[in-house]
Amino acid sequence: MIRPPRISDLHAVFAVERDVFGTHVYPDFFFRQAFDLWGDTFFVADGEDGSLDGYVLGVSSHEPGVMWVLSLAVRAASRGRGIGKALMHELLAAMKARGTSSAKLTVHPDNPAVTLYRNLGFEVIGEEPHYFGEKDPRWVMELRWG
Repeated sequence: MIRPPRISDLHAVFAVERDVFGTHVYPDFFFRQAFDLWGDTFFVADGEDGSLDGYVLGVSSHEPGVMWVLSLAVRAASRGRGIGKALMHELLAAMKARGTSSAKLTVHPDNPAVTLYRNLGFEVIGEEPHYFGEKDPRWVMELRWG
């Protein structure tokens, strides 16, 4: 089930973050701040065993009508079951409800999530070879609907 997180979920959200991204992660306190700042564009996926399978977070932008998919994370053991797609659909619907005209994100070109993003209609609009530092490239992708 996809739903907004509760404060009691934030420790589990951070655990998903570490499981998926290793040591290059947002700090645990960031998720409390995200909960307070972007609660209407922050969603979690409940796992069958009562744990969280993943989360997605969308944030506002300085560009009028644009929001960003700041992070999408699905535990490796839960991938391939449509959880990332379901999280993205929920987030995109929330973004549209806010009156935005497009969503942007960054992704490593080798990340398997590129296929998901393309299937949702995102297109590469830019490439940055050193986005997170030397030789750490990212594509900038965008989905327009307005």
